[in-house]
Amino acid sequence: MSANSERNLAKLDYLIFLKASVVLVTGWGIDMVHRSINSQLFLLTLKVVISTLVLISAVYSTYFMIFYDWHSPPAFSWIHDSLMTILSVLLSSVLASYLSLSFAKRLIKPLQSVAHSARKISEGQLSERVNHHHCHTIEIVRLINDFNSMAGKLEAMSDDMKKWNAAIAHELRTPVTVIQGRLQGLRDGLFANDSRQFDMLIRQTEGLSRLIDDLRVLSLSDSGQLYIYRETVHLKALLHNCVETFNNHLTTSGLKPVIEAADVVCYVDEVRLRQIFIALLSNACKYADPGLLRMRCSARRSDIIITVEDEGPGIADEECTAIFEAFFRSHTSGKKEINGSGLGLAVVNAIALAHGGQATYRHSELGGTCIEISLPNCVNATL
Repeated sequence: MSANSERNLAKLDYLIFLKASVVLVTGWGIDMVHRSINSQLFLLTLKVVISTLVLISAVYSTYFMIFYDWHSPPAFSWIHDSLMTILSVLLSSVLASYLSLSFAKRLIKPLQSVAHSARKISEGQLSERVNHHHCHTIEIVRLINDFNSMAGKLEAMSDDMKKWNAAIAHELRTPVTVIQGRLQGLRDGLFANDSRQFDMLIRQTEGLSRLIDDLRVLSLSDSGQLYIYRETVHLKALLHNCVETFNNHLTTSGLKPVIEAADVVCYVDEVRLRQIFIALLSNACKYADPGLLRMRCSARRSDIIITVEDEGPGIADEECTAIFEAFFRSHTSGKKEINGSGLGLAVVNAIALAHGGQATYRHSELGGTCIEISLPNCVNATL
């Protein structure tokens, strides 16, 4: 190879080095923020390739200038070639390793944070969350958001479970204590062994049975297993039957039932619908002022509408959104020492939702409370 050719080759290598350097500098600052893992891997590979080309050009040009005298190559040029190859491979490997470790660190650090938070949650610290302010990989950000959402739901479920356990223990304490005390009194001869005592014990056990049934309905509803067994039901006849069954309680509470029901045939679960009527009647006996209790049933397009209204005292506006929650008791009732579990309207709402309907509250035209139940009906027939 002539000296001119060698000089031209050196110049060419140097130009390649300059051009590749420009490409590297301009490409090195490619924004990798808010990109997917696949995109970031592609950009990382591209950077490694460009960097390798630049390094090879730089090393070869430097080698040529140092080991060639521009007139004739050294006698042992193969040694120089080997050194150049080894040096290029080493530098390229170092650069590739640095870029790979940098990218891996960007992925591993937030995953370590997720693992740390998962351990904290498993130890009972359910308020633990993962911070992703410094993470810009789309998949990792989604993972952290989903993890935090799951942790929030676990914390809410834990809080609800604690509230339920406390509320259930409170509701069971009174009837169990009464039954236990009466039985011990009967055993010790403190109470007369007559029908009045046994009637009182039966009422307490009936209250316990209703509480257990209500809790079971709410538990099935929360787990999505409150199944509905539909059948053809004459709504007006069912309503009259429930009111007749509850007539003594209504009279004792000073309530006069007024039924305004169309002869509607509906396709619902009769047992569950009876539960709705009984719960609404029981709720009225406990909380409503003496006076009219108006009950309406009608068909509206493809829905069955059931409303129960009383004359007062109604529900305060700040409590309206909570009346269908379990163990809720209104503080605006005019009655004192009301015995009840606070599950009645929660059960009504659960059964309505299981039918694909809903329960809503509004102020009654009579001046008190109006509970409206809307249920989808598959049988649009009026007799």
